[in-house]
Amino acid sequence: MARLIDLTLTLGSDRVSPVPGLIGVCMSPLQTHETHARSNTKLTLATHIGTHVDAPYHFHPDGTTVEYMALDRYMGPALLLDLRQLARSQTPISVSDLQQAGGAPDAVAGNITILFTGWTARESGNARYYSEGPYLSTEGAAYLADNGVNAVAVDFPIDKHPPTPQSTINDFPVHRLLLGRGIPLIENLINLDQLTGLDFELWALPLKLLGGDGAATRAVARVL
Repeated sequence: MARLIDLTLTLGSDRVSPVPGLIGVCMSPLQTHETHARSNTKLTLATHIGTHVDAPYHFHPDGTTVEYMALDRYMGPALLLDLRQLARSQTPISVSDLQQAGGAPDAVAGNITILFTGWTARESGNARYYSEGPYLSTEGAAYLADNGVNAVAVDFPIDKHPPTPQSTINDFPVHRLLLGRGIPLIENLINLDQLTGLDFELWALPLKLLGGDGAATRAVARVL
């Protein structure tokens, strides 16, 4: 029987860093066991918090929304690139770094490529999570796209964040490049250290939100 490894941050926990300028996670009771003999909860959160996926509409007004994305773009064979010895704070991950970690063109083609730096496991929940992490270079993003990656999954903020939440068309170039090519992103994964050296599939199916630019996911690895 295949083994499952949970790769998901717990929404509502202090391990989740709110995105600068966006709300965090808020849960409040609608019904309780004491008042209604059952529990129902109101959940308020941004679509891009914790472990989540991005759809092209996130950065492209004519892009596909999450409910129309093919499900096989968020699931399937995965390739883990261990970048822990190569990634540096506030430094772009280069094409050379990807190749050195095992991301040859024929290796990434058709796979969900996971970029593993250890940043989310170490820093998620801390104030510097979005401001001081490594990020993917635009050349690295183009390399993955040109070689037919199915999706890109990460455990760090994939773009260098602007100094203020008020972003412009010139910010988030990696998001714009990959999503513009129809390549979805799967962000803020944990427990990737449990996958090194293994053959596995990644399953990160999002909530089916009408007009969604992204959505929370329960990401798991299915070890083959």
